[in-house]
Amino acid sequence: MGTHRSSTFVYIRRFSYHSRRPPMLSQILLAVPAAYSVLLVSWHLLRRHLLAKHSGVRDLPHLQSRRPDKKISGTAVICGGSIAGLLTARVCHDHFERVVIVEAEAWVASEEGRKIDGWNQKMARSRVVQYTSLHACQSFLYTGLKSLFPNLEDECRRSDIRVLESNPRFNSSGVLFRIPFSSYKFKLPKTMYLSRSGFETFLRRLVLDKDSYPNIELVTGTVTDVLPDPADHSRLSTVVVRMDSGEQKFPASLVADCTGPARAGLKWLDRHGYDASGTLPAGKLPLSALKISYDQKLRYSSMMFRVNQAWLDRIPLPADIPNTGAIYTFLEDGVKQGRVFFALTRPDGNTFVAFVGQHETSRSMPTNLAELKVYVEGLNTVQPIPGWVFKVIDMLEEVNNSSTSVAILKVAPTTYVRYHQATNLPSNWVALGDSVMTLNPLFAEGCTKAFKGALALHNVLRAISVNTLPPNFSTKFFEEHFDKTDLMWQNTRLMDYALPTTVPLPGESLSSGSSLRWYISQLQHLAIDDEHAALVLYNSAAGLASPIDAFHPNLVAKILWTALVAKVF
Repeated sequence: MGTHRSSTFVYIRRFSYHSRRPPMLSQILLAVPAAYSVLLVSWHLLRRHLLAKHSGVRDLPHLQSRRPDKKISGTAVICGGSIAGLLTARVCHDHFERVVIVEAEAWVASEEGRKIDGWNQKMARSRVVQYTSLHACQSFLYTGLKSLFPNLEDECRRSDIRVLESNPRFNSSGVLFRIPFSSYKFKLPKTMYLSRSGFETFLRRLVLDKDSYPNIELVTGTVTDVLPDPADHSRLSTVVVRMDSGEQKFPASLVADCTGPARAGLKWLDRHGYDASGTLPAGKLPLSALKISYDQKLRYSSMMFRVNQAWLDRIPLPADIPNTGAIYTFLEDGVKQGRVFFALTRPDGNTFVAFVGQHETSRSMPTNLAELKVYVEGLNTVQPIPGWVFKVIDMLEEVNNSSTSVAILKVAPTTYVRYHQATNLPSNWVALGDSVMTLNPLFAEGCTKAFKGALALHNVLRAISVNTLPPNFSTKFFEEHFDKTDLMWQNTRLMDYALPTTVPLPGESLSSGSSLRWYISQLQHLAIDDEHAALVLYNSAAGLASPIDAFHPNLVAKILWTALVAKVF
């Protein structure tokens, strides 16, 4: 009897124990998707915030003129008339009574500097080293320009600038990146295909249109100095310009340094004692420590040909590739000897470009078509380069004549002037474009960076409710500029450190960011077959992504799972 009762008790205990397990398992099974849902919602909310803060996509609708009765008194003086200077002038036109662009090269003030067929220009910029090299325009930049210039598409047609879907036709060592993204019902955004000379000339013609922007003027001269206000050293009052007629002084409500890689503004500020002294606040730097540089050892070879429609109709392209815009874009996978970028593209007008960029010195840059063909045949491939690519190179011999230009370029080190960490800057001082930051030009972000600087300026100016600049204006601008552009610097540095030829920043090694580079490389491999990964890479290349797009929970799970399987099996 006692044994029976004991057995029954054990059975009941076992039954009770097992009967409790299913609810616990159910709770776990319910908790996993619930936790994932919370993670996914959090990711989307964070992405929304970061997209607004860093990308500038949501600021574009606000690119509109201020009411005339609220314009800021005085003159905005723009020191430099290249891309950054022109975009800055266009933004300032909406906010200041008068805008003056000071440009050193006299010929750009002539009709040649704003001709309709800018791609057919007879002159070349002596101070813009990439003026005759390959140029690309991100979709974000094109979208932003449409907000700044309502007549952009019409003017593109006038200048024979092609506005097409943004499809760079990227392939990694012969493996084509996945585009389009049918399962996401994603419509490819548009962009402009044009040369560097064509873009600057086109932009200058738009900005200096007196009917649309009557308060902007361009003067020829060299800015030699900026002068503090004698009554208030916290702001600048005058810009000194050396002109053919002699020295002239322009009173200035705003001074914008758009002098590019010369970064003349640093010298002017140092000359007049704007360097900080004494104990600095946490995170701040003296003027002399703001500039940092690393060298990615980048070299260019751009061959630009003049072609006609009959020749274009004969080149043996596949049926799905038109003979305009991006035709073939090859990114060499593997960086033991460096990395090569090879492209065939037809930008504006009757131009056709064959381009090679490399991050190394062991391979000689091609200077003619024969050398280009040998160079391309020697590239590291996973899948062979299509035969039609070599046929196009052969056919370029037919149009290889005195009008062909070959530009061999050594790109200067990548540089960042961290104005956001400065203190004691003049309150009406700003800097934009290459005056603040240069990037690896192979990422095609240089003009986007200049536009984002102008967008940051617009954001800060439109928040002003009075007709003078407040004492904290410069500080606010560089904070906004940092938010809009710093990630571009961090990303280009991250990728350049993968290259053994790169000379890193002092105190850093090329191992910096290696884990993140591993993740990005896995994302690139995943993108060959995965549309979500491919869409993330596309948006990043187009300038439309947030900083965390690559870290969507689904993508992180796929990459980690793939890595785990590869390690186990």
